[in-house]
Amino acid sequence: MPACRICGNEAGNKSYVAREMQFGLRDEFEYFECASCGCVQIREIPEDLAKYYPQDYYSYQSAQSPIEYNKPGLKGFKERFIRDRITNYYLNRNSRLGAWLEKKSSLAANYVFQLNWMRLQRLNLKLDFASSILDVGCGSGYLLNEMAAYGFTDLTGVDPFIERDIAYGNGVRILKRNLEEIEQQFDFVMLHHSFEHMPDPRATLKKLYALTKFKRYLLIRIPVADSYAWRKYGVNWYALDAPRHLHLHTRQSMSRLAEQAGFQVADVVFDSNGHTLIASEQYLRGIPFMASESFFGNPAQTLFSPEEVESFRKLDEELNSKGEADCAGFYLYKN
Repeated sequence: MPACRICGNEAGNKSYVAREMQFGLRDEFEYFECASCGCVQIREIPEDLAKYYPQDYYSYQSAQSPIEYNKPGLKGFKERFIRDRITNYYLNRNSRLGAWLEKKSSLAANYVFQLNWMRLQRLNLKLDFASSILDVGCGSGYLLNEMAAYGFTDLTGVDPFIERDIAYGNGVRILKRNLEEIEQQFDFVMLHHSFEHMPDPRATLKKLYALTKFKRYLLIRIPVADSYAWRKYGVNWYALDAPRHLHLHTRQSMSRLAEQAGFQVADVVFDSNGHTLIASEQYLRGIPFMASESFFGNPAQTLFSPEEVESFRKLDEELNSKGEADCAGFYLYKN
């Protein structure tokens, strides 16, 4: 059994065989779980991972936001005013007006799931709409376009797998680069379910430290293996996502990496939404994520009743509150 790539432990590590199930290729890959830090990791990284990132991979899809930020007239002005105050409250937690509007306005309920990292966080991120923000592994930039639609103006994305650089003309630019090629420092750096795809998490985190300004935050949102879903579903856990997910971290393995890179773990927020549980239940039945009978491709024909779908959502709410859910955001502070 190889040594853990996070903590170096060799004793008691447990081996598993997982299949590629998002596209239904069913290719098999060996993973192992570290008996010390708990990180679940692929034993050998495939030489050709491009095969498992086809053109219909979700992050390469259309990046245009459905939100119209600059609506004309008095109604548009009112919506922007309210949304700006709520967003500022989410970012800085120091606006009484924003806190009041967040409770009273229906616009607060319309925050898309992609922006939950902002709504759920409990810190003062010291950000405003002009702050420089970097999204690492952004695909074609859907999240950044959502943020531009909410009023942010200095948004950069980096992804080595897009076809070319993209400039959207709304403050969003997407660079076809490796992370090592980025030199600018940013007010806020974020990775939304891209860190688990990276072959050398220690080196990646050290580079992210260099890109983050002092007294600022790095956000890493990832699936986590110290969770109910990994314990229940094992190799059928959707978020294992063999072979694309190379490292499935735990709070302990992330704390070790953060300390090694110079960060402090300021907060951990759990943000699962029930979908990983549904997909895992499908994998138990041999149904790939992209199959015609999948809930995610054809919800009208799914094998789950509306009541069952709602039960998964409620279970994830409970797991989030207990710190047992399988997706979490780690807010790391550069002191």
